Amino acid sequence: MNHWKEEQLRLLGATQDEQTLLELLPRLVRQIGYPYYRYIRLKVGTAPWIKNNYPDEWNQHYQDHNLHQIDPVLSHAWHSHQPVLWSPETFAKAPAFWRKKQSFGMRHGWSQAVQHIQGHQSILCVARPEGEIDRREFHQKAVHILWLCNVLHSAATRDLPATSIPLLSPREVEVLKWSGEGKTAPEIAQLLELNVRTVNFHIANAITKTGTTNKIAAIVAAIQSGVL
Repeated sequence: MNHWKEEQLRLLGATQDEQTLLELLPRLVRQIGYPYYRYIRLKVGTAPWIKNNYPDEWNQHYQDHNLHQIDPVLSHAWHSHQPVLWSPETFAKAPAFWRKKQSFGMRHGWSQAVQHIQGHQSILCVARPEGEIDRREFHQKAVHILWLCNVLHSAATRDLPATSIPLLSPREVEVLKWSGEGKTAPEIAQLLELNVRTVNFHIANAITKTGTTNKIAAIVAAIQSGVL
């Protein structure tokens, strides 16, 4: 897992072509324990754009029955950027949908959404047929899924009308750089001889300046703008 974190995240951060990223995606999610993935781009008023390696029969069933209209994961994404771990509660309003999905092997998984400042959204789902995901695994791997989703989303929206990013301060760049290396706020504070509150202050400023919604998205934006 550390190897994935150090090498693959660096590779993803340096890759800006969406097609290349989508070609890498199946291998990357398998490396962290999930044979299935589903990447969705959303825009209000349009049908979702979906790329996945789910079974063809399920995909056809999903399309034929317009299941995107009742898919609880899509509904969640419109209202929250928090990751959602799949459970009976997640699909409580669509139990038949959940049973059918499980029958095709997508029994254990979770979904992560991110949003562009202009309203475009992306969702990355990962799943496997066996092995319940406990909270420890969820928290351990969530950062990788969040990073993947942000990198894909950034590549997918790079041709949208750009909004200028205010200049990041040298300290903000430094804090983002160490964050991108996987350092925690306390570790960064020790390295830079700062207190943790100051580190978090710089991270919050960088998030605001890059127009993103979380630390990882800010790192991706800084990399793709050439700051990192």
